[in-house]
Amino acid sequence: MDDQLKTFIIVAENHSFNKAANQLFISAPAVIKQINALERNIKVSLFNRTHNGVTLTKAGKSFYQDAKKIIAAYDQSVSRAQDLSEEIQTVKIGAGPLATGVGTNNLWLEISKKMPNITFQFIPCSCALGNFNEFLAGINQNFDLVSSVYDANLLDKFNLDATALDVTPLKLSVPIQNSLSQKETLNLDDLDGQTIALTVKGEFSCFDQVRELLKNKSNIKIHDISGIDISALNDCVKNNWILCSADDWQAAHPMLKAKNVNWNCSAPFGLVYGKKHPTVIDKILNYLQK
Repeated sequence: MDDQLKTFIIVAENHSFNKAANQLFISAPAVIKQINALERNIKVSLFNRTHNGVTLTKAGKSFYQDAKKIIAAYDQSVSRAQDLSEEIQTVKIGAGPLATGVGTNNLWLEISKKMPNITFQFIPCSCALGNFNEFLAGINQNFDLVSSVYDANLLDKFNLDATALDVTPLKLSVPIQNSLSQKETLNLDDLDGQTIALTVKGEFSCFDQVRELLKNKSNIKIHDISGIDISALNDCVKNNWILCSADDWQAAHPMLKAKNVNWNCSAPFGLVYGKKHPTVIDKILNYLQK
């Protein structure tokens, strides 16, 4: 019956058996056969048939409105039944000081309510004590996905994909002994005489954007660091270097104060996962798209 109802709706919306047949990838006689069978079953004429096409009868118009509701309710019932019939699936999410994704906490709560067959387990990332590249290498090994800033260069390097959720501003993390730690917002002129720690050129395109902005400032020194890790943060505090960092990395070291900067430098933030990933990740991505 549901196939007949769906065919009826498509014919009603196209005002033509032929157009409905093309949309359904079946023959026009097959469409007519389904409509005739439906009309016999309910003992009501649904269409006025003419050489110019078909139009709904008065009864057909009423039936059309109800048929759409019936199909929608049927599809929802099938979806709910399929969800309940599936085994509980666990998604492992990487978490750590350099991969916090605070803004996604509500997202996990929402998904868990909408998809009760999915549970989340938070796994400490290696970037908590190690380096950002090591944590990316942990995707599909130690955990399934992470919410974090990301970079196209590193996605390609580690065979990863990402779904953007937001754009996060880049900030400057200032050692507390530096006089600039007392300022709420920094300007480029404030950086005269300072050393800015940046990842090596070509590693993060967002930090390369900052490098281009600062390279013509003769009174600003740029210090290359091999990666973003706790060791690099400790070096910044020890040597009074100012670290260019992402918004979600601000809680990584208590001796650094994150400062907003009057610039337009930013990085994409979202979910990062392997190009090859468990099917449950696709369910989450489909939910986000909806």
